[in-house]
Amino acid sequence: MDPDKIEGLNEVQNTVYRTALKLYSLQKLCQLHLIDVSLIETVLLRHRPQLQPDGTFSIPDLSLSLQVLFNRASQDNLRQVEPRASQLTLSLLIAINDRNGTGFIPLRAAAATLIALSADSLSAKYKALFQLAVHGSAGNHATGNQITRSNLRLLLSDLKQVPMVVSEDDAFCDVESAVRSCFQGVLNPGIPEDKFIAWCCSEPSILLWIPALYRVAATERVTHQVKCAICKSFPITGLRYHCLKCLNFNLCQVCFLTGQSIKRHQGTHPVVEHCIQTSMKEEIQLLARTLRNNLLGRRCRRKEAQRR
Repeated sequence: MDPDKIEGLNEVQNTVYRTALKLYSLQKLCQLHLIDVSLIETVLLRHRPQLQPDGTFSIPDLSLSLQVLFNRASQDNLRQVEPRASQLTLSLLIAINDRNGTGFIPLRAAAATLIALSADSLSAKYKALFQLAVHGSAGNHATGNQITRSNLRLLLSDLKQVPMVVSEDDAFCDVESAVRSCFQGVLNPGIPEDKFIAWCCSEPSILLWIPALYRVAATERVTHQVKCAICKSFPITGLRYHCLKCLNFNLCQVCFLTGQSIKRHQGTHPVVEHCIQTSMKEEIQLLARTLRNNLLGRRCRRKEAQRR
C-alpha cells in the first residue's frame, strides 16, 4: 500500500469524502473495483472454505479463498487482474480485522469489508450486508429473515473498522446510536430487509462513507461540459459542484473538497452535487433556482432594511 498517496488526501476538508477518497485509493490498489457482490457471496459465503468452529478463517485459508475470488473475477471480466491483488487484499483484511495478530479473521468481518469495498451498486451492497448479518454469523440467532439488534450490532462493528484503517473513524457515530436509529419505533425483535435497506438509504452517520465511496468510484470518468471557476479545468471530470447563489459558478471536486474559493463565492452558499451529466432542462432548472435564491435574498435584505 502507498501511505504517501493516502496522506496526500488529508487536504480534503470534508471528513466523509476524505474517508471515501482514501478508501477508493485502497479499492483501486487491491483491485476490488473488479469484484462484485455475487462473486463474494459465491466464493466466501455459499461455498464456504475451511472455517474454524467459531466461524473464523486462518490466514492461509483466507489467502486461498482470495486467490479463487480474483481468478474468478479475471475470468468473468475478461480483464487482467494485478497478480498481487489477492495478497494486497489479504494485507488489507489483516490490517482491518486482525489488529492483534491472532492469525484468524471472522468470515463475517472479511465478507462485510469486501462487500463494502466492492464495485457493486448500493442496493446490491445493502442487500448482501443484510443477508450476511442474518445468516453469515456462527452462533447468531436469526429471527426468520429479519435482522436482530445483536446481529446489526455485530455487522456495524465490523463495518466501523473499515474507516479506521485510514485513520478516519472518529467522525462517524457509535454503533449503539446507529442501532437505536435503525430500530426506532420498532417493537419486534427484528426488522425485515426492506426496512433495513430504507435505513441504509437514509445514509445514517455510521455508514456515510459507503455511498460517498460509491459516488467517487462511479463518477471517476464522468465529464461535465462546464469549466471550473477556480482551476479553470474543462471539462470537469468526476463530481461537479454547482453554486445555487452565484450565476454560472461550477467547481470540480478537487477545488470544492479542498475548500478553494474566490471572492464572489462564499463557503456558506448552497451547493448542489452532480454525479452525472445534466440535461439542458436540468440546467435551466438550476438557473431558475439560482435566480430565485438571489431575488429572495435581495427581497429579504430590503425588508430588513425597511424594518430597521
